[in-house]
Amino acid sequence: MADKDRIFKAYLDDLNQSLQAPLQSMSAYTEALLEHPTVAVNQSLRDDAQRISTALDEMMQTLASLYELAPGDEVAVSRMRHDLRNAIGVVDGYGEMLREDCGEDEVQHFLGLIQRQSRLFQERLESFSLRRESPSRKDPIAGIFRSFKRGVIREDGQQLNGTILVVDDNDSSRELLAHQLQRQGHLVIEASSGARCLEVMRSAGPDLLLLDLVMPDMNGYEVLQTIRADDNLRHIPVLIISGMQDEAGAVHCIDAGASDYLLKPINATLLKARLDALLETKSWRDREREYLAELEKSQRFIRKVFGRYLSDEIVQRLLDDNDGLQLGGERRKVTILMADIRGFSGISQQLNPEQCVQLLNNYLAVMTEVIQRFRGTVDEFVGDAILAIFGAPVSDNDDCDRALACAVAMQLGMSDVNERNRRDGLPQLEMGIGLNTGDVVAGNIGSELRSKYGVVGHNVNLTSRIESCTIGGQILAAPSTLDDTALQVLRGKTVTVAVKGAEKPLALSEILGVGLPYDLILDRQQSPWQTLAAPWPLSVIVMSGKQLAGEPLPCELVAFADHTLQIVCEAPLKLLADIQLSGLAKNKVIYAKVTAVEADYYEVALTSLSDDLLGALSELKKPAL
Repeated sequence: MADKDRIFKAYLDDLNQSLQAPLQSMSAYTEALLEHPTVAVNQSLRDDAQRISTALDEMMQTLASLYELAPGDEVAVSRMRHDLRNAIGVVDGYGEMLREDCGEDEVQHFLGLIQRQSRLFQERLESFSLRRESPSRKDPIAGIFRSFKRGVIREDGQQLNGTILVVDDNDSSRELLAHQLQRQGHLVIEASSGARCLEVMRSAGPDLLLLDLVMPDMNGYEVLQTIRADDNLRHIPVLIISGMQDEAGAVHCIDAGASDYLLKPINATLLKARLDALLETKSWRDREREYLAELEKSQRFIRKVFGRYLSDEIVQRLLDDNDGLQLGGERRKVTILMADIRGFSGISQQLNPEQCVQLLNNYLAVMTEVIQRFRGTVDEFVGDAILAIFGAPVSDNDDCDRALACAVAMQLGMSDVNERNRRDGLPQLEMGIGLNTGDVVAGNIGSELRSKYGVVGHNVNLTSRIESCTIGGQILAAPSTLDDTALQVLRGKTVTVAVKGAEKPLALSEILGVGLPYDLILDRQQSPWQTLAAPWPLSVIVMSGKQLAGEPLPCELVAFADHTLQIVCEAPLKLLADIQLSGLAKNKVIYAKVTAVEADYYEVALTSLSDDLLGALSELKKPAL
């Protein structure tokens, strides 16, 4: 045998003897403990003492492989040290439980002797190395760990109980940890491999994970990386337990997301302190997660409920702005859109309440989607009228452009509304839209008990009056809107009207389409005029607002095209006057608006349609017999 080999064997002999001495002493004291009358007659005490004896036998078997080591094989040394730490941890753990459970002086004496020999064994084990450096070099982590081990077990009884998953491929170590945790009031789940650990975590959802670092199939570091990459598991704290005294390994584990790192053998007092701290931290985080989940749930509820009435911008302001619910307002330049169904009062009288609501829902569902698509704010629904704002609470440079495009898209969307109405057996609708741009006061209006976000001011009232000048399918825009837009606007005829609240007559422009980037055009082709062979007698009453303003006046129908009539009337009629006509449909009155004043006749657009009226117009198309 070479001198080098003899020296190495002599080193192993010396190491074996230094470790065997305290190990043999612990075995002898444990045998005496098992034979003690108090322990022998108490099954629980005897089981714990037997577990100590079994762990010592495992250490004997591990030391038997000492002579299989080769010079410089630090990996094998680390594995042996890890296995011995597992076993000595079992000895210390069950020894501490026996000291708590049995107050017999002689039993306490034997346990104290075992504890002293355990410390001696651990000190000698820490000096074990096959590197060229001195085998007696110090391990700072072990020193810190031993200083913790000399602590005193607290009896404060204050802790958070939880469900803890213990993962260790060593049955004795896993069983010891389970016993220690159960004595502290925790519910314990066990797993013997990394793969099984992940299965249990996904199914059981423990409060905390005690994870061994060295395992055969999937090591603790790999398990930790998998956990932290899983959104459903990453919130669970992970306490790494290992028999490897490796500072770099501990740093890697902490960097990978471990909550803490403990060395085997684990002191029960230290373990309890770490668990209490981690469980308390998790409890606060769980409360925070629950609070955020409830907050998100509340926000979803608010969006679901109020989003049916308010635009996303207003809902978001209520959620985000600390002052979002305070009363008060600010001056804003906005473009206001007001839309209204023509002749809705007459239509609603023909329907039962359920049909009337369905008719409105078909209309409002399509219109609201269009308005929100163009980022308008639905301020309110007033019966069949819609008030939308572009420029509050969120304003952009293209507010006026989007309002014009939205108005055209809404008129185009009426085909969808009427398709829904046809499917539901409901009458077709026509809508008029007015547009105006100017300053308003925007903000929360009302009282502390009930308030709404909206706009008020002269320009809101002016928009309503512009809208009242429209006929079905028409869009009329104020000069202020056309002056403010950057779009190319396709215009129809211009109507100059004196509107209440305006200092001088307004030249309202009919909007037929808008150019790029929206490129929307209305189809306003009118059928050719059909002249009657003989005038059809009618009577007309001029209206003031919603009221009849005079006596019936005789007039005659001379021609018609689609829903527009040419009538001759001896009494003068004003442009855009609302009128009531009788005599076209039997026992029915119809409503219309004067849209043109010619030298010999007036053009009036019907604003209320019914099956009787449409039937009467069809009869007029037939030639006389």
